[in-house]
Amino acid sequence: SRDTKLALWRVRDDAFNQSGEEPLPKYHIVHPLTIKSCKSADKVRALLFNDHCHELVALSLNAYLHLWDISTFRQKTSRKLLFSQENVCLAQQQEKGIYVVGSRAHTSFFDNRTLRLIKSIPSKQERVSIRSLSFLGDLLTIGTGIGEIHFYDLRASDYLKQVDSSHQAFLSTSKSWVYPDELIFQEYLMNWEHNTAIYTHCYDTSGTRLFAAGGPLPASLQGSYAGIWQ
Repeated sequence: SRDTKLALWRVRDDAFNQSGEEPLPKYHIVHPLTIKSCKSADKVRALLFNDHCHELVALSLNAYLHLWDISTFRQKTSRKLLFSQENVCLAQQQEKGIYVVGSRAHTSFFDNRTLRLIKSIPSKQERVSIRSLSFLGDLLTIGTGIGEIHFYDLRASDYLKQVDSSHQAFLSTSKSWVYPDELIFQEYLMNWEHNTAIYTHCYDTSGTRLFAAGGPLPASLQGSYAGIWQ
């Protein structure tokens, strides 16, 4: 969470099973087993679980990666990252042993055993913040803060190109819905164009459909966006 804490819950498989003909579902309040502070962290922004290493990886906004032993729920080590601005998203490619971090203008690849920086790739445009990451095999999908979804091929070590073209292939979103607050509307929408940030995305099980969701990038705007590509 934003107060640097990690919480661990245990949820039984039968905790939410329904019985009888009750018209409403049952709800349960489940208290965490433990809550611990993440040392050297400032606002934990992303988590992932590496089931090969039984390891929890946390990314904090002050540009640190933190490794936790999931069996003991103890912090093992922290590593300072090269790029300090807007480190907000994580992904992993387990077969290749890679963690990936998205920051304001770079996507950085790390060895998951040593946290050694393997390489960093710059965004294709300046000031394009990385807001979400995911892997489909060797294809890294990158959601940005300007409403574009880019694709990076690990095997080719390059962004995907359009067919018969040297231009980068990407998907472009439509504008997000924005709550029509009068003062905010006058401050932002009437003066300059707002961008749709892709805060999350995922493929279906066939790998042929991509779902993306997000909203306006400025923190003072309220709104939402969702889209599906096939």
